[in-house]
Amino acid sequence: MASLEPDNNTTFLAIGDVHGHWDCVIEAIAMAEAILGKVPDLVLQVGDAEPHRNEEDLAGCHTPKKYRSLGDFSALRQGDIRSPLYFIGGNHEPYVALDALPGPFPAPWGDDLSVYYLGRAGATMLENRLKVAWLSGISSPNADPGTRSESLRARTYFSREEVATTLHEASRLGEIDVLLTHDWPSDMRVGRGNDSTRDLIEAIRPTLHLCGHMHAGFEGTIGTTIVNALNAVPPATKKQGRERFGWWRLYERDESGGIRCLEVGR
Repeated sequence: MASLEPDNNTTFLAIGDVHGHWDCVIEAIAMAEAILGKVPDLVLQVGDAEPHRNEEDLAGCHTPKKYRSLGDFSALRQGDIRSPLYFIGGNHEPYVALDALPGPFPAPWGDDLSVYYLGRAGATMLENRLKVAWLSGISSPNADPGTRSESLRARTYFSREEVATTLHEASRLGEIDVLLTHDWPSDMRVGRGNDSTRDLIEAIRPTLHLCGHMHAGFEGTIGTTIVNALNAVPPATKKQGRERFGWWRLYERDESGGIRCLEVGR
């Protein structure tokens, strides 16, 4: 039976919205390796990964036509992603294919790539090192989202039940190291974020909360929780004429459970 306590001194890399530019994931892992002298123990990705294996995956993704692209995930081969990578869903994912996965989660994605989809909602110990909770998707325009429809747009929203699942599974697991969501919590910046994410942070009280979605780096706190929003990878921010600061962050969790940021991608 696996231990319920993380191994000591864990290094992990967090990466922002990838939008199909998986060459940037390889680059970020190499940068982390140069800093650590080894690859990080695991990688966390905050959604909008767009890991399209084929045109069928792309067809099942809600994406504006001008940004619609297969990306380079299908070109990855075994060994390209040198640390186990875990991603959640954002609002631009091949949800038709992801939702068809039978589980259990985390579920492998791709052919022997060390890439795993965490699923819609939940909490678990990853690599016997890090207690992680997550919620895929974004908030529905309806303030009280119920059951999702099957449309591509509706698949991008999380539901009340999924928020409850994350809270329940996190409570069962115990003290959470990292909460992953795609969208920001509310009240961090005007006009950004949603109350469901903030409520999860306040209820779970993770050491660290990681999010993406807004293509902007941000540092803040909610209670004792460190909140770090990640920028999108450089090709995505370049399209929008934005700065690239904060597209990845390298962390270390020490044996006492504290998490510190070692470096920020620029």
